[in-house]
Amino acid sequence: EIAQCLVGSEMCIRDRWRAARSSTSFAFNEQDMKRLILWMASLAGGFLPVAAQPYGIANPDARTLGMGGIETVTSADAYAVFNNPAAGLFGRQKAQVATSFFTLSDKTTYSAAGYYKFNMQHLLAGGWRTFGFDERLKDKSVSLAYAYRLNDIVALGLTADYARFVRERSGNAFSAGITAQAVVPFERGENYSALRLGAKLTGIGGFLDGSAEMKLPVAFAAGAAYDLFLSDAHALTFAGECRYTFSPVAARGVEGGIGMEYSLMQLLQFRVGYHGGESRLYYPDYFSLGVGVRFMHLCFDAGYTVAKKASPMHNAYSFTIGLDF
Repeated sequence: EIAQCLVGSEMCIRDRWRAARSSTSFAFNEQDMKRLILWMASLAGGFLPVAAQPYGIANPDARTLGMGGIETVTSADAYAVFNNPAAGLFGRQKAQVATSFFTLSDKTTYSAAGYYKFNMQHLLAGGWRTFGFDERLKDKSVSLAYAYRLNDIVALGLTADYARFVRERSGNAFSAGITAQAVVPFERGENYSALRLGAKLTGIGGFLDGSAEMKLPVAFAAGAAYDLFLSDAHALTFAGECRYTFSPVAARGVEGGIGMEYSLMQLLQFRVGYHGGESRLYYPDYFSLGVGVRFMHLCFDAGYTVAKKASPMHNAYSFTIGLDF
């Protein structure tokens, strides 16, 4: 009997359907800005000083980096709290933890994250990040999330993020977000495929203190991914995502990413992606490469970006090490 699984530790579709049936069911100068600009809709968000130049704390997930920065339809992993907490409910693991090392323009993000599921219907997730602005100044954030599975194919999530920014202007910010993901399986003869749809609204909130000009960027992102299971040993995932930042006006704009992943026997994964946006300063263009290794309960992922030398994403890389339970 052929029993293909969703790429990147998704839950086996056939097992998932059986389980469902049996259950009741973020004033910098321009140079600093180029070094520090990250994905605008990272859950920690950012703020706009008078210079109107936003920044955020990076999403440290190596899988996300390798897939062109796609977050909403990333399959379940320990960094669901930064990507899409609802996705964690479609993974076969009951719990996952991971830690990452992410370097961007000689600045480093250290992080740790994980989740735990209750009865495959409720999920609690948490994460911590610190971003090295220099040896003395460190931005930090703490993220929490809860997700609930409505039925066999749809799950919703809520996120809460506290960030402490230490720059030329310091401040403490609190924001919330709403996420969703749906996984729809398809039968192709003896093989299975699956369509994953995801969305999230982030940056709902503001600063608890600091200058009145400080504002959190509010962004909405939506994406889709298609998992194509060629055989028991080979699988492909094609994914795309678009993100629009509503406010503040200086950061308003569109960005997006596309990515592809090839999985060999669910042990090795190879990834490629592209990320682009209408503003080269706020949303830099880059190509990305990634690789993943799964062995027993251990997982390792790496991501690397290829961009112009002047780009803040030039030679950025991330390493993630995780443990499944």
